[in-house]
Amino acid sequence: MDILGAIIALAVCVLILLNISTVFAFLFLIVKIVLVIGLLVLAGFLVFGFIEKPETKIPPPPSHKPARADDIPPQVLVDETPAGVQFEKPYFDAHEKGREGEEKVSRILQHMGWPTLHNVILEDERGLTQIDHLVKTPWGIVVIETKNYDGFISGTSTPGIWKQSFPTSSGIVYRPFMDPVRQNYRHVCAVKYLTGIENVQSVVVFAGRAHTSPFVHHQVVRLKKLEYFLHNRPEDFTYISTHELENAWYILQKAHIANNGRAQEHLDQLRQRFS
Repeated sequence: MDILGAIIALAVCVLILLNISTVFAFLFLIVKIVLVIGLLVLAGFLVFGFIEKPETKIPPPPSHKPARADDIPPQVLVDETPAGVQFEKPYFDAHEKGREGEEKVSRILQHMGWPTLHNVILEDERGLTQIDHLVKTPWGIVVIETKNYDGFISGTSTPGIWKQSFPTSSGIVYRPFMDPVRQNYRHVCAVKYLTGIENVQSVVVFAGRAHTSPFVHHQVVRLKKLEYFLHNRPEDFTYISTHELENAWYILQKAHIANNGRAQEHLDQLRQRFS
């Protein structure tokens, strides 16, 4: 009986295994059929062109709007004046863009907390001159000239003249203007003349997004670096007493108040000088 029972149990196990194998074989057959059908459908699409081609995007018409200053190829931006470029007389009317740049500098100076004067007109033996910002630091007076340019700024072959390059629909346009470093030197001389002190520092700040040539880069201070720059005492500054510095600042304050209404007179002098 034991042998018979073992044979029956073995037979049952064989039947179960055969059923499982049959199920797996059936499932495998279904998978193969699905794959074959899929391949046939794909082949049909490829042969008969049923696959939709992606739409070809028509490029927009070329824009006549000038490119951004950042798009000027660096190789066309040089320090030399291109042949045929005619210099125009400097333009003296105040621009809204210039005022925006001065306001940016004013906010930084206000944050620093040092005494400042803005849009100052001084008079010396050469006449009137206008200064964007004066700052009293612990070691002297800082004279700031602010420029809020875009485009590319570089020097020229003419001393005292820089140029602004920017793209238009007809090509690169060049606008010459007075070298702001030389311009600010005139301001420094006026401050020294009135106050009698030598610790007067010239700083030209670029508040705009303009790119600069190496020649210009080393002569100006970017807006974001202005505060750091002003906190560093110039190496050529000598010792100045608190009394001397306060007296110099008092003279500048008085001159600022006295010449507050002479802006038009200053412009007239400039036009006469460059006419």
